[in-house]
Amino acid sequence: MWMNIPISVLFVSALRVLFNEVEFHWKVRKIQKPTYLSHLVKKQLSVNDSRLLMSPPPPKWKRKIDFPVVEASMEEFVNKLLQDFVTDLWYSDITPDKEAPELMHAVIMDVLGEISGRLKDINLVDLLTRDVVDLVGDHLDLFRRNQAAIGMDVMGTLSLEERDERLKHHLMASKELHPALISPECEYKV
Repeated sequence: MWMNIPISVLFVSALRVLFNEVEFHWKVRKIQKPTYLSHLVKKQLSVNDSRLLMSPPPPKWKRKIDFPVVEASMEEFVNKLLQDFVTDLWYSDITPDKEAPELMHAVIMDVLGEISGRLKDINLVDLLTRDVVDLVGDHLDLFRRNQAAIGMDVMGTLSLEERDERLKHHLMASKELHPALISPECEYKV
């Protein structure tokens, strides 16, 4: 037991010298600051991921048409229009850039796709049997009323231009003439 006391004294004095002479610090771990895109490394997909192997979804206009034959013919028609009236006519003289014709193509195809989608929503039977028949009937009634006001015998003797002018004046007097037909200046004001 007495043997432990001198060993413990030596041990304590060695520790005292060690702590006084040597400076100890906690080891500092290097913390990497996150870079601008470091959070994306965890989200990065592998090359063989099934989401990357799928083909991209079709453009919006193709989903609205949803008929390959019509899509192909519309695309061919728009390409010919752009080629003949934009690229060959004036655009290629300005610049060799193809971005503007491609943007025009995309806009035209979106418009045609939207028209196609709206045409699919129309009830064709109601349109042809009710709406168009009503419009034609109203037009014929208006023509017959104005023809009766001018006189059947007078209408038969007038030339086509004179007949149109008489009908125009009667329609203007009765406020039934469409504003675009009043004068060429009024066409764009409708």
